[in-house]
Amino acid sequence: MVVKKLYGNTMKELLKQAKAELGEDVVILSQKTLAGGRIELTVAVDPPREAQAYDTNGLESEIFEIKQMLLSLVEEREVMGLGKAALFLYQELKQKGLSEKIAYEVVRDLSQGLGPEDLMQKDALRKELRRFFFSRVTTTQPLGDEKMCIGLLGRTGVGKTTTLAKLASIERFHRKRRVGLVSLDGEKVGSSEELQRIGKILDIPVEIAYERSEVPKLFELGDKVDTLLVDTPGKGLNEKGLREKLFDVMTLCPHAQFHLLLSPHYRSDVLLQDLEEYGRLSLKSLILTKIDESHRVGSLMDAVLSHPVPLSWMTTGQDILHDILPVNKGMLLDMMMEA
Repeated sequence: MVVKKLYGNTMKELLKQAKAELGEDVVILSQKTLAGGRIELTVAVDPPREAQAYDTNGLESEIFEIKQMLLSLVEEREVMGLGKAALFLYQELKQKGLSEKIAYEVVRDLSQGLGPEDLMQKDALRKELRRFFFSRVTTTQPLGDEKMCIGLLGRTGVGKTTTLAKLASIERFHRKRRVGLVSLDGEKVGSSEELQRIGKILDIPVEIAYERSEVPKLFELGDKVDTLLVDTPGKGLNEKGLREKLFDVMTLCPHAQFHLLLSPHYRSDVLLQDLEEYGRLSLKSLILTKIDESHRVGSLMDAVLSHPVPLSWMTTGQDILHDILPVNKGMLLDMMMEA
């Protein structure tokens, strides 16, 4: 089955387009009116038998897409029952980058605290959205007075080394603690030089492991400092060596805490994949990076609302002494809705 979405101003022109592109046997799966009066028409057609092939992956993909469309129709029909303003908010949240599932959950849950009249008022729903967002998204402040070992996790390019430097500056200059840096990412070209440069700027010791056998010796540094910050490779847990090195960290530092870095530069499905994979390590918090580099944070907020892991810091630039601050939920919500 070939499924396609068409957009236009009238059903007549959309049906004409559907038949021209897919043939006379085209079937209408769904239709809905979008903001501004435009129409979205979802159509499908079975390909000619001689062109059919037993492509299991393709079939599964089509079935999944159809299921998602049906789920979307069910959810949208239920949202329509909540009132016109609720439907507009649902559509707006999807346009801002939230998935249909999370947008539906948000509108459904926040509408439970409103009366019938408020459900028809856009301003009332917006106000309830802020209250809902502030209660749903939790935050934490992981920096304590005890001896700490903090490991940063995340994909290559998400900003782990720069964030490590920012946390080191907080500990070194604001909290007046003894700080050390350890890197498990000695294989990455240029990473050791960058970390050594950061250590020199902040006047703190740096140790780098190029092989797993070197990891235990590196953590002897932990006996000499109050806060040990650990940089990790931008690999998945199933990739060669990372799982074993992290196991070593947990063995050598029983009090180790891990923080996953997420950036709005990645799609929601990629962020959710990282949360699913690294979540097996009992994450202490999520750190949102490179917030200043993107005006659209919807996919990031979709991932945040999908998991109960609290937020801690957000980074807003390259200045290691200043461009990190505790997560500001109001700022994130405003960025999402104003995009």
